Amino acid sequence: MKRLMILAVALLGFSVMLIGSSLAVSKEYLFPPSTYKPPCDTSKTTVCTIEIWLAHKHKKQKKEIRGFLKAKTIKVLNHTVQFWRRKGGHPPTNIAIGSAVSAEDARMVIDFALKYNDRVDLLVLRPLNPPNYVAVATSAWDELSQIPINPEDLKKLRDPKLTTEEFHSLYYELTNEGNVQNKFY
Repeated sequence: MKRLMILAVALLGFSVMLIGSSLAVSKEYLFPPSTYKPPCDTSKTTVCTIEIWLAHKHKKQKKEIRGFLKAKTIKVLNHTVQFWRRKGGHPPTNIAIGSAVSAEDARMVIDFALKYNDRVDLLVLRPLNPPNYVAVATSAWDELSQIPINPEDLKKLRDPKLTTEEFHSLYYELTNEGNVQNKFY
């Protein structure tokens, strides 16, 4: 009996290695429902709304940042890019990526956050945000809605080989959204 259990565990471990570390997650949890209509033209970008909070040290780069976002055809409002008060500490090191944002646009947001917000330590649960929404350094969510991410897992999310479905499947797994105990959404 003991040998049978060891064999079963070994086979399970071997099959996980063959399949890979991330198993497919049901699409119903990865993407918005088919009835969803994006609030913007998504032929050029899948980001309809972006909110950014940055350290005060980047205030002189506001024009450059706005130009970068507009070059990506993202609608930029006056309050899109905001700055932490001088001596107000460091903005949160989180990102929020909606479920309808393409992998390419999501990687752009991660790279933007790394460049202008120094690092990414937390991922905001996707169901809390509109599908075509992203945020860098948002303070809108409490600790329960932000999941720590380590640099190795962030590197996996930034992999240019990931399709949009693979990206959101990995995001879903990294945030453990399927097992969130306190359903506040």
